[in-house]
Amino acid sequence: MTTWRNKWLTSHAVTIDDFIPTFEALAKKFKDWKEWGIQLLDNGPVKDDYATFIINDMDVAIRAGFTFKNVEGIEYLETLSGQEIEISKK
Repeated sequence: MTTWRNKWLTSHAVTIDDFIPTFEALAKKFKDWKEWGIQLLDNGPVKDDYATFIINDMDVAIRAGFTFKNVEGIEYLETLSGQEIEISKK
């Protein structure tokens, strides 16, 4: 599981040209995620600028960047129940 927030995506933009690379990169990311089987939680609407994406395949979650570091600096994945699964250094 990972949470995506749309806020501030183009806060650096000065001209319309500044929007193009940002949204082209995002379009590629979401096309890849769709191809890999990643879905919106409950396939529902995005509310309040936040979207939660899920995948049951740990390797895909890692490839997609669903990883976090906890306060001890350990990299982990978070399950829907909030459980932290440590990622092996292998």
